[in-house]
Amino acid sequence: MADNTPLLGQDPGHTDDDESQRRRGFAEKWKSGYRQARAATSGFTNSRAKHWLVLVLIILDVAGILSDIFIALITCEIGVEKEEWVARTRSSLAIFSLSMSCVFLLELLLSVFADGLGYLRSWFHCFDAFVIVGGFAIDLLEHNTAEEIASLIVILRLWRFVKIVEEFSVEASEQTEDLRKQIQDLQTRNAALEAQLSQG
Repeated sequence: MADNTPLLGQDPGHTDDDESQRRRGFAEKWKSGYRQARAATSGFTNSRAKHWLVLVLIILDVAGILSDIFIALITCEIGVEKEEWVARTRSSLAIFSLSMSCVFLLELLLSVFADGLGYLRSWFHCFDAFVIVGGFAIDLLEHNTAEEIASLIVILRLWRFVKIVEEFSVEASEQTEDLRKQIQDLQTRNAALEAQLSQG
């Protein structure tokens, strides 16, 4: 029997090289898709629209937290905390709070995906991540945890209001960077024009 005769059950047109090329092709497509997804995510997480969206969501989250605190205090003060409408309202606010925690957790995951673990090098982002994950955990376990821990996380979530300032500073730094580039471009043009004038 000749050496090049295919064995029984072996496809004569199929070789190990074809299989390894197919695997390499799949790996390359996957890597390319991963890089494109990461670049697109980075573009979104660093965009002006995302900063404004986060700003609005933080304001809504803080408003929900403060509403829950005020309702708890006022209804306790006037002695109607056991009424059905209070329980329904506070339950709705708890669901809203959990929804906001999910959105912020998704934002955190997208930022880490886009920028890698380098995103957490900043103490601000690190602390913000701690508050997001802690707030999410408390929202999930709220009924089984001590009231003091829940109060601490509510206070820490109010910290996210500081994130508003950070979002504005990012916006300002982007505008400053744009202006710096324009100034450098104008200085380069000005130097070129002065050189032409001095030669002529």
